[in-house]
Amino acid sequence: MTTINKIRNLLIGAALMTTISNPLMAASTSGTTNVTVTVPEFIVLHYYSSITLNFATPETEAINQGQNSMDVSWSGTTSNGSSLESGNLMTAKLELDGTKTNVKLNNVWAVRGFSKSGNATVAVTIPQNKMTLGSSEIGISNAQVTDGTNTGVSISTKLGGITRAGATLGGVRMDLDFSKTSLSGTHTGGQYTITATTI
Repeated sequence: MTTINKIRNLLIGAALMTTISNPLMAASTSGTTNVTVTVPEFIVLHYYSSITLNFATPETEAINQGQNSMDVSWSGTTSNGSSLESGNLMTAKLELDGTKTNVKLNNVWAVRGFSKSGNATVAVTIPQNKMTLGSSEIGISNAQVTDGTNTGVSISTKLGGITRAGATLGGVRMDLDFSKTSLSGTHTGGQYTITATTI
C-alpha cells in the first residue's frame, strides 16, 4: 500500500471516528399551554329518611301527699276534708306541665360540594307538626339546624369540597310537646325537611 493510500485511509477513519463521537445536534422547540378548569356549583345533602326517638322509661314512683281528715256520715258520705286536685299535686321526678322537651339530634345531616362562596345555606321546615297514636298526640315545634357554630331555622355553613372527609356535619333541634299525649307506644306522622342550597 502506498503512502498516499495509507494517509487516505487514516483520514477516512479519523473522519468516521469524529462523526461517531460527535453526533449532529438534534433540533428542539417547546410551547407552554395554559390550563383552566371551570368547576360547576354542586351540592350533596346526606340525611336520614326516618328517625325513631326512643325515650328512656321514667322512674315509676308513689308520691305521699301527706295526711287528710274527713267527716263521715253513717250513710258513708264524706265531707270537710281536702281532696286531691291538679293544683295541689306534689312534683314528680318527671314533670312536663307547661314545658316542652327540647330534643337535640346530633349529626343527622351532612353537606359537601362546590359553590361560588365556598358556603351553603341549610334550612329546616316542619311540614307535619304532630305525631299521633289514636287520640294521643305529640307536637313538634321550633325546629332549628346547627353545625356546631351556627344555629337557627336557616344557617350559612361551610362547604369543604366534594370529598367525604371534607363534609360538614350538622344536627337538628326541636321542641316536643307532650301535653296532649295520653298513650304509650309509637306515635307517627311527624316530619321535618332539610334543604341545602349553594350560595
